[in-house]
Amino acid sequence: MDDIDEVLYTVGEVAALFRITVRTLHHWEAQGLLSPTWRSWSNYRLYTEDDCARVQKILIYRATGMKLTDIKQLLDGGASDLEHLRRQKESLLAQRDSLTDMLAAIDTLMEEAMNNRKLTTEEIGQIVGDANFAAHQQEAEEAYGSSEDWAVYQQRTAGWSKDNWSDAQAGVAEVEKELAQAVASGVGAGSEEAQGIVEKHREALSAFFPVTPAKHFLISRGYVADERFRAHYEAQQEGLAQWLADAIEHAAKAQGVDTDNPEWQ
Repeated sequence: MDDIDEVLYTVGEVAALFRITVRTLHHWEAQGLLSPTWRSWSNYRLYTEDDCARVQKILIYRATGMKLTDIKQLLDGGASDLEHLRRQKESLLAQRDSLTDMLAAIDTLMEEAMNNRKLTTEEIGQIVGDANFAAHQQEAEEAYGSSEDWAVYQQRTAGWSKDNWSDAQAGVAEVEKELAQAVASGVGAGSEEAQGIVEKHREALSAFFPVTPAKHFLISRGYVADERFRAHYEAQQEGLAQWLADAIEHAAKAQGVDTDNPEWQ
């Protein structure tokens, strides 16, 4: 260290300063996103003011939903702060457009609530954010229409209002957000923390029909095999589809499911 007056921060101090976890800082370092400039004689990480400024930029971009790989590319590309801010603004404007569409859908649902009539599949699709909801419903009915679980699903949702659908979708979305954050923070798929979130995911799906650990495992195979599911999860966090499938497999095995010969039960 050439400048003995330089202010340096330990990994714990940086974590406390920015209200993030030490694990997150370690994950960023493993991804090549942030490396401390110095190491102490005892090999402890020491961060400079410039390192902390980089942490601030990472957090700003992450708040816009940008992937870590894209953030690294931006920060390592030598672009000016002004260019960074312009790109951030573009990202936020895109989010604003999405929120505008969601608000328009909510206005429609409020009108429907006042009319007190049953929602169509197209209108339900707007609520749950699935433009192809009607087609997906038809596909599911063709595949599972004769099953007991489909009958339960139909019975439960037949009289659902917009609030019921919104609450069910919000429950799934909240868990998916937590799953994405776990992947971004480097949480292991087989860890206790991951298993806790996986259980929340299973419970959220059970709002529609009883999802046992075995059913959860079988459903999760589609998260990787079906490009539509994979794209849905990858859009939230790179690597989430495979991580979630692996985490559910760990949970299923822990609860006695024969994952080599699974049965829908």
